[in-house]
Amino acid sequence: MKQNSILTGLKEAKELNLRNNLEYIDAYSDYIKKTDNKTWSRGQKRFLDILYAKKRRSRKIQL
Repeated sequence: MKQNSILTGLKEAKELNLRNNLEYIDAYSDYIKKTDNKTWSRGQKRFLDILYAKKRRSRKIQL
């Protein structure tokens, strides 16, 4: 019985996670459709700059 309830809980969590992911995809695609290319590109550049800056900092620490 205990294992069955655990599996049921995991299945429900998986379904909730899928629904949340699909809602995120819908919201992000709506944002992309409503945002002009220049603004979207600027945001992507800022995001990537942050990622690569962290990578460079961590690389310097490892040396």
